Amino acid sequence: MKNTIVARINPILNFFYIGLFKFLNIGSKYILVGYLIRILGENGYGVLTWVDSIVQYFIMLINFGFDLYAAKYVVENKNNPQKLNEVISSIYYIKSILFLICFLFLIPLSFNTQINIYLNLILLMLILGIGEVLMPIWFFQGIEKMKSVTILTFVTKTLLILLTVFFIKNTFDLNLYIVFLVITNVFWGIFGFLKMKNEIQFEFISISKTTLIKYLREGYLFFIGKVSTFIFNMGTLFIIGYFYSKGNVAGFDIAIKIVFVFIIPFEVLQQAIYPRFVRGINKLVVKKILIYSLVISTIIAIFTYIFSEKILQIFGGVTMIKYNFILPLVLPLIPIVSTTIILGNCIMVAKGFYKEYNRSLIVTALIFVLLIFILRILDNLSIMNIIYVRVLADIILLSIRFYYCIKYRLI
Repeated sequence: MKNTIVARINPILNFFYIGLFKFLNIGSKYILVGYLIRILGENGYGVLTWVDSIVQYFIMLINFGFDLYAAKYVVENKNNPQKLNEVISSIYYIKSILFLICFLFLIPLSFNTQINIYLNLILLMLILGIGEVLMPIWFFQGIEKMKSVTILTFVTKTLLILLTVFFIKNTFDLNLYIVFLVITNVFWGIFGFLKMKNEIQFEFISISKTTLIKYLREGYLFFIGKVSTFIFNMGTLFIIGYFYSKGNVAGFDIAIKIVFVFIIPFEVLQQAIYPRFVRGINKLVVKKILIYSLVISTIIAIFTYIFSEKILQIFGGVTMIKYNFILPLVLPLIPIVSTTIILGNCIMVAKGFYKEYNRSLIVTALIFVLLIFILRILDNLSIMNIIYVRVLADIILLSIRFYYCIKYRLI
């Protein structure tokens, strides 16, 4: 009886800590956005966001999709210490190698005039990769123990906020802010690794080249899928910043951050119930989750539309109100992305439909790139059209995943 009660309580606690983890991660960003955009100005903040849009591609390479599917390995092998050591060691070796490779990619990028101007900032921010290599969120998600990660996140994010408020005082402090960002992220990764090591008495073991290649091959499709996601996510920021002012980047970033703060509950739901989906869950429950997610997210989008100008002012200040035309354009992403997350991560990935999951991302990214290319050729690459294409990309992604789920009777 006692074990049954514990079994019921653990998922609820895990859901709570994942939610709190997401809230701290995103909430701290919004606090910092509100402060930084007022101190650095929309141009300075735009530069920071644009540089970050480039660095995130390197972070994506480092993670190599492990953040999407490595939790499945942990769920399947958490009672097998030898196999778990193999999995964890392999992931750390691969991520470390990929981190070093990132610096090589900076060489060809340095020949681009626009990128070369900010190369020192890109190089500095890339050190964030150390924290990404070390922090095994996928491990804690797999064993359904997110409490320690949540506490660690709270400490490091609070430290970053305090350092920013006390030391970032004018537009010339952009470099100093990135230093603070890097330091706190590296500490986050180090302590996350140590906690994981103590949790299971983990020890690095020798891994054969064949085994490493096996994990790389299994992660390859997820990596391609992740690249595809970044193309129409971070790619939008990059394109706006490349062809237009960095102030426009700030305007779009504020709007998209407002949208994604309302998607947090659905990401939390996905991460919390993912292990349950891996073990199997009733289709009726799946349908209810989808319907409730769609209805609630739509109501949130409508509410945000009604108060869009006020919300934008709270997040970005009075100077950001001039970008109020952007927020209503991206609000449909709230119900679209929320539903897409459940269909993709909780259903397709959990049921082993990796190829279909990643194919949906690849096709969407190719369509996005093609449409942007056509607009450029036709000399019609306006900010409005870029945003329209960005929203259309997620509509296409949702449609493809819904098609696969119906085709294979997953819902």
